[in-house]
This record gives sequence, structure tokens and C-alpha cells, in this order.
Amino acid sequence: MIIATLIIGVIGLYLSFVMMKNGWLRGILVVLSGIVMLGSLYLVNANDQSHFGMKKVTTTTTRAIYSASPSKALPLLLRQDVGTSGKRQVYIYKLSAKGKATHTKADYLVANTVHTTTGNTATVKTVKTEWVYQNSFYKSFFSNQNNHKLIKEANTITIPKTWTVLTTAQAKTLGKQLKKAQNPSAAEKAKMAAAIQQAVVAAKTQNPNLTAAQQQAVIAKAKAQMQQQALQAAIKAVKAE
Repeated sequence: MIIATLIIGVIGLYLSFVMMKNGWLRGILVVLSGIVMLGSLYLVNANDQSHFGMKKVTTTTTRAIYSASPSKALPLLLRQDVGTSGKRQVYIYKLSAKGKATHTKADYLVANTVHTTTGNTATVKTVKTEWVYQNSFYKSFFSNQNNHKLIKEANTITIPKTWTVLTTAQAKTLGKQLKKAQNPSAAEKAKMAAAIQQAVVAAKTQNPNLTAAQQQAVIAKAKAQMQQQALQAAIKAVKAE
């Protein structure tokens, strides 16, 4: 509506100032058209610079988030720097277990903090402050321009202690190392076999009547522990680089 008002003022000023002959009616129309045009320009500027007709609204939402990694054994929250100063980051995660990865908004008006919890659920709490129109009249008058313009946004990401926070570059390096680990050397295989044998011997010492099923459970547990230790060692090495 404000654009239409501005156009009317410009056309009215042109027709009255250029097309009409001198006279009191011409003078009145020139003044009125000028007021409409200048007033429209002023309101456009006031809306853009001072948010005339708008108010601040703060909303708070909390959502569950899921690991950016497809591996259940390696729940990840990924971080990517915004700009070169390192003062702002976006965090990458999923909004559903099988969904696509998403991230916090890449904007200098957005601040992110990460905390850990003893619980098992990861969440992101978003507190967002925006400019919105005071009512439908102002919204229509200014053609919905600048509506929901962001003032500031704060995301508090809470993750379980079992999660790991890595940069995207670190995650790529870790992925390469884990892929390489899928093909262990002869020495690594021998070390793993010895550790498994030691675990079985220790279990038989505690329970001489160990069944075949119980022995397989001991072996599976020993393998899982070694894989977890190797994973944590790889993560530590990646973070140290």
C-alpha cells in the first residue's frame, strides 16, 4: 500500500505541477501531492531504519536433535566456523534420526553455546527476537516488508556426555582413519586376538563351567571394548592435530 501511495503522490505532483495552469487549485494540489509523496518516503525510511509500525517479539522453542553421524557408536555434533575470526560457528545435527543434516543459522546475529548433560536426549533451545508488525494494518500498509526481521538469536545446544563435538574437517579426517582401521595389519590382528584370548581366560578363571554361549558373549564384549578404545584413541588424535 505504501508503494501505491508513493506512486499516487508522484503522479499527482506531476499532473498538478506540470499539466495544470496557474491558479489556487493547482497550488493546493501541488502541496497535497507533495505531502503525500514526501510523507510516503518518510514512512518507508522510518519503517526501514526505525521499524515504524513494528514491535519486538521474542519466541522460545526447544527441539530434540540427533547425531549428525549415521553411526550409533559415534554420536557427533559437528561445528563449522563462520568467517575467519573463529568467534562464530554453526553447529550441524539432525532433527530426526533418519533425516538430513541441518545446522544453526549462519548469521552474526546468532550466538550458539554447547553444554553437556547426564541424560540421553540432545536438544537445542532457541530464543529468537524479531521485528514484527503491530497489527494487520501496518503489515498490509508496508506490504509485509521487514516482517520477522531478526534482531538476535541464541541457541543453547545440550548434548549427552557420550556425544563428541568435532569440526567438519576433523570429522573427515576421523572418517578416513576409521575406514583405514577396517583393514588391520597382521600385528594389529594378533594384538586383538591376544586381548580376546586374555578376556576368555579371565572369564574361565572366574567361571570354570563357562558355556559356549557365555564364551561368545565374552568375546563379543571384548571386541566391543577394543573397538571403543580404538575409536576414542582416534578421536583424541584427531582433536590433537
